[in-house]
Amino acid sequence: MQVNNQKAFSLIELIFVIIITGILAAVAIPKLAGMAANARLTKIKSFTGTLNRSIGTSLWLKVISREPSKNGSVKNSTNYTTITEERDVERIPSVFAGLGNPASISLANCMESNTTIPEVGSPVEGLTAGKIAGTLDVGGTTYALGCIDSNARTSPQFYLYDEEEGIIVY
Repeated sequence: MQVNNQKAFSLIELIFVIIITGILAAVAIPKLAGMAANARLTKIKSFTGTLNRSIGTSLWLKVISREPSKNGSVKNSTNYTTITEERDVERIPSVFAGLGNPASISLANCMESNTTIPEVGSPVEGLTAGKIAGTLDVGGTTYALGCIDSNARTSPQFYLYDEEEGIIVY
């Protein structure tokens, strides 16, 4: 008598594995997509912080020391009205549309220096006129970068806002 000892999965076991795999994929894929959008938004917020903490201050100090007649205004400066990739900052995030090559951000549209930025979550209102870079789409939301000009006492300030909802994000 010959004994057949072949081992294999039954059809029912295979169906259960396929169903469980499908459920896991249905849950995981949207979460991964959301994580990618959050990473891009975090990158843009980080870049905005870098502009506030170092790049804007550096340009402002150059205007103060080399162009005293401009009263600290980067917007009205002769030589320091743009932030250029590889000269002022290592890399400008490529998600900003239409910045050229090398990428540069013009500060010509900065709001006047007496303007204040509301807190995060507050309406952006008239600050949309201070938009200085192309908009970017992150996870279906359109963001824009804005600027408030510097003066003799303060460096320029940069902010990020949600164009669709009209609120300050950073």
